[in-house]
Amino acid sequence: MAAPYTFEEFPWEAAAPDARRHRLCRGRANDDIRIDCRLEGASFLGPGAQPKEEVVVMAYNLERGLALDGVIERLSAPAGVPAPDVLLVSEADRGCSRTGYRNVTREMAEALGMCYVYGVEFIELPRCFGKGGRVAAPCEHGNGILSRYPLGNARLLRYRQNRRWNSFAQRALRIGEPRLGGRMALAADVKIGRRYLHVYSVHLESGRAGGRFREAQALELTGDALDKPHGVIIGGDMNTPGYLGDLRNGTARDGATRVLREAGYTDAHAGLAPEERITTPSGAAIDLIFGKGVAFTGAGVGSRREWAGLSDHYPVWARVRL
Repeated sequence: MAAPYTFEEFPWEAAAPDARRHRLCRGRANDDIRIDCRLEGASFLGPGAQPKEEVVVMAYNLERGLALDGVIERLSAPAGVPAPDVLLVSEADRGCSRTGYRNVTREMAEALGMCYVYGVEFIELPRCFGKGGRVAAPCEHGNGILSRYPLGNARLLRYRQNRRWNSFAQRALRIGEPRLGGRMALAADVKIGRRYLHVYSVHLESGRAGGRFREAQALELTGDALDKPHGVIIGGDMNTPGYLGDLRNGTARDGATRVLREAGYTDAHAGLAPEERITTPSGAAIDLIFGKGVAFTGAGVGSRREWAGLSDHYPVWARVRL
């Protein structure tokens, strides 16, 4: 018999940490991938938000938070998208020189009047140049979940199958993206009145050669969520370069999305034409929201006109009926 469901609200931190000095990670555990990091979270919720039968979930890759002020401004008065009740973010810096040593997820939550939890995907190592810009000293980079409702049962799921990001050449020459850590998902439950929603903020492996990792990571996600008693949302940057071709051609070659569908998950944006699914300036459809045990009553993608220049991704959103 399954144990009864309990909701344990996250132990919110009262004091603001200095993200440049107060690290969440204690270094490597057994190798360069399985780093040991605690979660961070704080609540900036005002008087309790009224529960709703339908909430808006948004997934957004922040590109490290390089344009954080613009992102906050746009989310404070959304244009062309509904205001999110739950926001699943990826590629959020914490204490990195390239983003002014800011705590990106915390600043967003405070500005938007939300609570948040944050987990570290990578310890970014120093580099002189490479994707994302110069990194002067080790810092942290990961996923967050922000919500207008209380968050609880938060945990970090670091995938068993992961690519290594820490070659000798990268470390010695300080080029590319040298890192400790590996792809992960941040999981939490959202308490909406007397209802609950299980959410996963995900960032699957990147690159066309990463397909076997993405498929394995999707299998791990669906396995982790298998016995959840309430509706489940899995959303974020899934790095699925072949999915747009599947949508256009009616095929199922992309492994990660195939795993999700075979596990009974529905693509929130399935009702949109393939050309309406593009989530990056380069023309890919890689930011996705899937759900199980919920109904999607609407979904969309932030337009290039409104969101260009704030990230190398556009936000995706869905209305979720609990």
